Amino acid sequence: MKRYRLDIEYDGTNYVGWQIQPNGISIQGEIERGLKELNKGKRVSLVGSGRTDSGVHALGQVAHFDLTTNHSPGVIKKAINAKTSRDILIHNCSIVDDDFHARFQARRRTYCYNIMRKPSAIFRDFAWLPELEFDEEILHKCAELLIGVHDFSSLCKKSTEAKSKICEIYNSSWNNNGKMLIYTIVGNRFLHSMVRMIVGSMMLVARGKKYKIEDFKNLIKNEKVDFLVFTAPAKGLYLNKVEY
Repeated sequence: MKRYRLDIEYDGTNYVGWQIQPNGISIQGEIERGLKELNKGKRVSLVGSGRTDSGVHALGQVAHFDLTTNHSPGVIKKAINAKTSRDILIHNCSIVDDDFHARFQARRRTYCYNIMRKPSAIFRDFAWLPELEFDEEILHKCAELLIGVHDFSSLCKKSTEAKSKICEIYNSSWNNNGKMLIYTIVGNRFLHSMVRMIVGSMMLVARGKKYKIEDFKNLIKNEKVDFLVFTAPAKGLYLNKVEY
């Protein structure tokens, strides 16, 4: 038996997320379905670097699985791509060491969030178009506050199963390319809905109505603050890269 690594891109629009769930089609489930035929009809368990929520996309998801086969990695790649929809694309399949673990050995994960500056027919399913005006400079100031080690208990789903809510953020920044405002965040780990809640909360502050930068700072510190966190839409979020 050998261990294989997959580098995966997917459009998560029509899926319940990465993880197999009883209420809909998942990315994991679709790829496992493609692998099943290579394993004489028996399930092949696929382990991803992390779970992406319903509607979230990926340009650089990584996963591993174990399989006894005479097929080359190239043939396995083609077989999976042939059995899955065009929403899912395996860019690479390779043999790795037996102790490689897509989730536990990941050191850094990069997520990007796209915000449209004006309506777009092409990007409407892959970026968020906020309805209200906002101050871009405030977004930059909020982003800088996230760099470092923080307890993100206030910026993740209450149902998050992780015992520790502490994450280290290496980079947090906004970039305006004229058509799109792109938020990039790099960290050692991320919690359920964490990036979307970060983006949504920064946007609330940037609108300059109810919340100030100091309120966002206190939210990061988990200090008591009357801050109703907003979760940005899933369609603007991408898992961009996983580093080992």
